[in-house]
Amino acid sequence: MGCSRKREMSLSMVVVVLLVLFQLLLANGQGLPPECTFSPEPPCPPTPTGLGHIVLVHGAGQGQWYWYKVKPILEAAGYNVTTVQLGPSVTLALDSIENVTFWNYSQPLFDIMECIDHKVLLVGHSAGGLSIAVAMEMYPQKIHGGVFVAAYMPDTTHPVSYVLDMGEQYEQDWEDTCIKTSGLNETWYYFGVQFLSDRLYQMCPPEDIELMYTQRRPGSFFNNELAGVQLTNEGYGSIDRYYIVTGDDLATYPEFQLQMIANYPVKEVKTTERSGHEVMLSKPLELSAYILDIARQYPSYSANDAKDTAWVEMRAKLNSIRRGAWWA
Repeated sequence: MGCSRKREMSLSMVVVVLLVLFQLLLANGQGLPPECTFSPEPPCPPTPTGLGHIVLVHGAGQGQWYWYKVKPILEAAGYNVTTVQLGPSVTLALDSIENVTFWNYSQPLFDIMECIDHKVLLVGHSAGGLSIAVAMEMYPQKIHGGVFVAAYMPDTTHPVSYVLDMGEQYEQDWEDTCIKTSGLNETWYYFGVQFLSDRLYQMCPPEDIELMYTQRRPGSFFNNELAGVQLTNEGYGSIDRYYIVTGDDLATYPEFQLQMIANYPVKEVKTTERSGHEVMLSKPLELSAYILDIARQYPSYSANDAKDTAWVEMRAKLNSIRRGAWWA
């Protein structure tokens, strides 16, 4: 009897093993994810369902990653938020810059503006101001306003490159930065680690500086191309503009920012104190509050009036984030 039971147990174990193997074979053929399908066109942001749509545009040598603190705050306040990665093909590899123009570098922003069916608030930081200014010229009917955050802000009297020439009046200590001229005769800056940490990210938490080291890439201001671009009063000049001045900025000096504002006055000026250039990392709450204050001036996409209790709820969320203090 004992032998019979052992045989039954052995047979049961064999059956179990065979069943497991059979299932593994099935899984190997049928349990994989479906084959990837990619659209040649980037996805278009949906029509906003909340208070509105804000588009955030980064500066030279940076990327959409550095809005990671600001984006959730704006979304918590009820806005749809899109971050744009300009020049997605640009990397530290030397050959990645050879055929990059201002136009194909800025194309991801233009693609978004082309496909949307509603108005947005554009926010450009540093050299991102050049891209949003041209987008404002091309799509004035789709833009509520442009917010320039320590950004290059052109006028309608001179070529776009005029503000770049203005900036060259302010001497810069480039430290360990070097330059390379592309095949299209544009200067590209390979921002050094010391330059970035000393002059752009000096007010940021150390973890953000470490993150930046993994994300850095070269940047260009496209001086030669933009010398041939002229903005108009009917396009760019017809849209509300705002400027957020960044205190203790060692990249785009506050004096230079004020000079650009004096050269082409804006609807409203706001100032952050002791933020440095990368204000979205050093003072995300203050920057977000300024952007929201500007965004609230335009019609809401929600069924409720923009002056309803949603504003009070948003402020409560900001306070709760401040109490959490997981960022500075």
